[in-house]
Amino acid sequence: MENAAEALLMGFAVLVFALALTIGMTVFSNVRAVSDLVLYTSDETNYYEYQGATGKAAQNRIVGLETILPTLYKYYQENYTVCFREGNYNETTGEFSNTKPLTIYTTPSTYKTRTTILWGKNYDSMMKAKYTPYFTGGYNNKEGSKDIFSFDLEEETLRHEPWTGSLDNAKENLRCFLWGYDYKNLATNNIYIRYGQNKLGTGGFIGWYKRTNPKFVETIGEYTYSSSQSNDTEDGSSISSLVKEKKKRMVIFTKIN
Repeated sequence: MENAAEALLMGFAVLVFALALTIGMTVFSNVRAVSDLVLYTSDETNYYEYQGATGKAAQNRIVGLETILPTLYKYYQENYTVCFREGNYNETTGEFSNTKPLTIYTTPSTYKTRTTILWGKNYDSMMKAKYTPYFTGGYNNKEGSKDIFSFDLEEETLRHEPWTGSLDNAKENLRCFLWGYDYKNLATNNIYIRYGQNKLGTGGFIGWYKRTNPKFVETIGEYTYSSSQSNDTEDGSSISSLVKEKKKRMVIFTKIN
């Protein structure tokens, strides 16, 4: 009789445990859903209408560091492009003119040896197709240009930048870029790029921003890969894309004159 009572108690305890576990999982699931909803609704860019590679901007707004910095810190994880350019802007019509790339740093990455292109053989054609619609007169940077005006995971991977492949390394690179610190290649423990001595000078992007007090217009766009476009691999070879069309968000910050 005692064994039967103990068995009933054990069965009841298991039932209570299973019930508590189910309730707990439901609660955590609801909390996660609410958290995701709050994060989504707090990000204004989720409500923007995206434009194609051509045409007038659907959303333009003048922004400062409070918008630029969090956008930069999301580019790697959310895999979109952050592009910097400069030009003229008509606030009445929302139209840009005389736009050209705004170099934010110069990469020390080696484009090619005497006989071999190291960045992926379609790097230059990809950049031209991607950015030509956003610059007056098109994308005219020279082949293998080391003057960088964007943050983009695919571009950085093709250039073999040492922070690709790790979110922590990408964040560290951004920290160094923003404040003008030296970024070390963790694989070799050697300094890869001295942002304080690079294009924007002492203090990095933030220091340059404070010195020059530029005005930026933010535009949200969308870049579409055509079905015939090829994707480069890290060794420079090329494979045909199995995806007919791939769209990618592009956030453009235009320094207006």
